[in-house]
Amino acid sequence: MKLIIPVYDNKLIAEGFNKTTHVCIFDPEASDVETCCFIPWRTIIPPGSKITKQMKEMGIAAVLTSQIQLLALNLFVENGIQVYKSSGTDLTQNLLLYKQNKLHPFTVTDAMESSNLCSGTCDSCTSDESNCKE
Repeated sequence: MKLIIPVYDNKLIAEGFNKTTHVCIFDPEASDVETCCFIPWRTIIPPGSKITKQMKEMGIAAVLTSQIQLLALNLFVENGIQVYKSSGTDLTQNLLLYKQNKLHPFTVTDAMESSNLCSGTCDSCTSDESNCKE
């Protein structure tokens, strides 16, 4: 099953889908870690659509990100989509770790620590794309 990763500069893992305009879709069974399909994520999951339904229809079973809000984590997990915490931001290195089963699932504690970093004052809880990195 495929993995979706929010990315920027086509080589770095973003802090979440709300922090970038592009994603990497990676199929660990069919792709080398150097090969990743980079696409604007709003073209495959339009605003207002049911993100987990769209992901399942595309064969996406997992998310890899450096940060995630607790509500988003719960949404994915409740809908059968695994969420993995990246080890740093290097995309190629993390894809290799994923293929070797060396990445850990995001926990509620991890997500809460990310939320506590901003205490609700930063823009990581918004879907405003004006703060996205290209």
